[in-house]
Amino acid sequence: MPVAVLTVLKLVLLVLLYVFLLRVTRVIAADLFGLGRPSRRTQRPAVTTAPPTRKVRRHPRELVVHPPNGESVEVAMNGATITLGRSNTASIRVDDVYVSDEHTQIVSTDDGWMVRDLGSTNGTFLNGAKVTQPTPLAHGDHLRLGKTRVEVKR
Repeated sequence: MPVAVLTVLKLVLLVLLYVFLLRVTRVIAADLFGLGRPSRRTQRPAVTTAPPTRKVRRHPRELVVHPPNGESVEVAMNGATITLGRSNTASIRVDDVYVSDEHTQIVSTDDGWMVRDLGSTNGTFLNGAKVTQPTPLAHGDHLRLGKTRVEVKR
């Protein structure tokens, strides 16, 4: 092979290597510092009252939050929207490294209460199933956010 062709191939491979390293650096920086990510407020889907996929027996009135390290906390469900997360602006602040700043939301509707995930990294689980859309809550349900458990009581 001629030397000119080998030189061009070396330059192409060098450029590809730099592009790869630049992309890896951007992904790591975005993951560590949240750079270049769109606001969570623009990612949230609108709350719709979809027909329940299961029969809601009794409407809950209380949440019991069981953090991984600490005492359980009882919270009354008084009709206002409840946000759970690590943020200081969350209705219920959860001290769990596996919970996002604004992790999940419990919304009052005409038919009862619905839970929805707010685009969290580790997901919200209702009775062991991942919440992918607004889902009705009933007395006796169990939520899991990271290592934090939440009981839904009457």
